[in-house]
Amino acid sequence: MKERNENVIEIHGKKIYYSSSIKGWNIVIMPENILIDNHHHGFSHIHPKRKEIKSNELETTLTLVLKHINTNKDVHYDKIREDLIK
Repeated sequence: MKERNENVIEIHGKKIYYSSSIKGWNIVIMPENILIDNHHHGFSHIHPKRKEIKSNELETTLTLVLKHINTNKDVHYDKIREDLIK
């Protein structure tokens, strides 16, 4: 039996879905459909092109995502990618 923890936050018209399980965690920003996770590749990364990000922790990454959206009142993919990558 898989145990999974799923949540959603709505901020500035964006929905941030995040979940964690024994295998790892993920964050999806909608409607932009941006995926950030640490499943399957052994490191935390942002899609597309699986670029490694600074943090391996869900909470830290989620805080950075929320800070970006709150500051910009929107999601700017290139900027959020720059904020997150190593």
